[in-house]
Amino acid sequence: MRVAVWIVGLVLMFGGTGLFATNNPLSVEAVISIGVVGAVWSLLFWMSKVVDRIVDPRKGDSRGIFTALLSIAFALMGLVFVVAVHTEWKDKNFGTFGDFLGGVLNPILTFLSFMALLFTIILQQREIHSAKKDAVDLQKEKIEQRLSEERRQFENTFFQMLAIHNTIVNSMDVDRGKSKNELRGRDCFKHFRDLMLESYKSNLETDERKRAVAAHDAVWVLYQNDLAHYYRYLYNIIRFINESDVKKIRYIRILRAQLSDFELLVLFYNGLFPLAEKFKEYVEFFTLFNNLPKDLLFNPSHEDFYAASAFHETAPKKPLSFSDA
Repeated sequence: MRVAVWIVGLVLMFGGTGLFATNNPLSVEAVISIGVVGAVWSLLFWMSKVVDRIVDPRKGDSRGIFTALLSIAFALMGLVFVVAVHTEWKDKNFGTFGDFLGGVLNPILTFLSFMALLFTIILQQREIHSAKKDAVDLQKEKIEQRLSEERRQFENTFFQMLAIHNTIVNSMDVDRGKSKNELRGRDCFKHFRDLMLESYKSNLETDERKRAVAAHDAVWVLYQNDLAHYYRYLYNIIRFINESDVKKIRYIRILRAQLSDFELLVLFYNGLFPLAEKFKEYVEFFTLFNNLPKDLLFNPSHEDFYAASAFHETAPKKPLSFSDA
């Protein structure tokens, strides 16, 4: 926008002068005056840009700008000096020429002193720029160290929680009587599934959701102590991941890999209880049943009890309706 206004102003100025000059020849003074007006117009538009570059240089200091200004200044002084030599020396006006030299050299020396001050400013700018860069680099390094430390602390806690979770699973046992071997650890979940399936098949309820909930309730009544501890701790692992500022899906996948097929099946029907609403949302948000074989479900229609995101990571996910923080 600035360039367009500047060009339009010059075109109007010189275009109008050209039209006027077609009928009224301009004097040398008029031409010079118009040139000065054009130069002033340009300075008004671009001086702020020059000042901005000096005050806030892009490359650390204003060396380029000062070099350009210094070159222009010396070029103009040289031009004036050459003109004076040709005019005054020719007429042998040595007194006037000497006055001229004094009048020109003094401003030059003053100007050089001023430029020395500006160069000092340049050096200060470079030092300040370097200090700012070092401060920014140090701040980035501190942030990276803090994030690295937080991630290390999270992973330490996470893997400790996984170890405790496996300890809880391994501590489960099912006494099936003297005629059968005792079940321990993850083998218990196949037994839970068998009891649930037996209850489901014997239930004459027509509502599939109620039949599924009743099947899980049959196991819950017998093994509540083991299952309640298991459910609570698994829920808190997922909650811990959700509350942490990490790549959550990475750690959810690690957690999913710990769960056997029969564990996932029991968790599937546990999520249908009203008290497990938050857990069900976590399941759908983090695709906890990604590895669940669907042929284990008691009825294919049971898949509809959960959103598609519970089984497929690419499916659209609804945000959590609660905050455990």
